[in-house]
Amino acid sequence: MAYLTAKDKRGTINEILEHDEGIAMANQVLMTISRDEHERARLESEYKYQVDMQSKLVTAKREGKREGREEERRKLLSNARNALAEGIPIDYIKKISGLDMESILNHPAN
Repeated sequence: MAYLTAKDKRGTINEILEHDEGIAMANQVLMTISRDEHERARLESEYKYQVDMQSKLVTAKREGKREGREEERRKLLSNARNALAEGIPIDYIKKISGLDMESILNHPAN
């Protein structure tokens, strides 16, 4: 059975299978197992691909949300700095923006 897939041995194997019913049955079982194993490997590969795609999607969503939060914070800091430059008291800016004084004062002006 080790030579079952060897093309140069196929003729000899077919002759043996024609003469011995037990070997023929074993061959059929082996072929079924081989097909099942091939199908299992294919399904496992497909499953791994799907998991990889889901993982990439989750990672991309997280990265997008993080970038969005960072952009919103930059805008908020910029607006707070502009308000400070217009003479609005920092305590009022802190109250309405929720930012701390250090963030407002250390944010670079636009």
